[in-house]
Amino acid sequence: MWREKIVCPHCGKLTEKGLFCKFCGKPLEVKAETPMKEKTTPATISTEQEQPPPSQEIIPPVQEVAEERKIVEQLSTFYSWRNKLLELFLQGEASSDIFLDIYKEYRARIQAVNEKRLQMINEIEEKINDLTIKLENLKIRHEVGEVPDRQYITEKLNIDRELSRLRPKLNILHNAFNIKIAEVPRYEAKIRELKEAISEKGESMGLKNEDVEMIVSDLDEVLESIQSLMEVHKRLTKELEKVELRYKVGELTVEEYEAMKQKIQKQMEM
Repeated sequence: MWREKIVCPHCGKLTEKGLFCKFCGKPLEVKAETPMKEKTTPATISTEQEQPPPSQEIIPPVQEVAEERKIVEQLSTFYSWRNKLLELFLQGEASSDIFLDIYKEYRARIQAVNEKRLQMINEIEEKINDLTIKLENLKIRHEVGEVPDRQYITEKLNIDRELSRLRPKLNILHNAFNIKIAEVPRYEAKIRELKEAISEKGESMGLKNEDVEMIVSDLDEVLESIQSLMEVHKRLTKELEKVELRYKVGELTVEEYEAMKQKIQKQMEM
């Protein structure tokens, strides 16, 4: 039976509409303000109507992350084609001149899409930074008594919701290769193998020295870009090892262990 789906404001994945996201387990907040809306008295109707409906503020619509996903999927496809092209060349299935023509075409397409991705990242990071400063400013004004409690709560909720809308976009854009965290080490190893192979065999297979240096430089950029994902993988792996050790010494019950383990594994599959 069809069920309405929404995008989780925390992990950015498409999940069934309800109280909690089936992927990250965090509250979707759909019903957080609905009761208040139903109980609105006539005296407060005009004030409430000045703001967007609570459900629209809390839940970013599907199209909110569509552009970010499209950019990353397009970029990861070009990376995949380029890697496959390198493999075929190293296996002797393409001449050096044909290989270079196609490689440079993929290279140009990757650069064009990646520039757009980096621009989007900068724009979102600037918005997040502005909202963070605005939130800190709001807290200080509330603490000194300039901003009353009701205004503080309303404005803080609006800022938090906007941050929840932007952060999934940023997470998507940072993963330029569109790979799961669990697969990052294997992907990095593959890029290193390609780099070593092209460095050793490139010139003997008909490439000029400057062409080999260009390809090696491109692969170094990929390895540099993937380091942030590697750090996430290391952190989650370490957290999982800690949970397993705490369970073995008896600190955690079976239920606690399974819940914590499942949470970390879900993050590894994102």
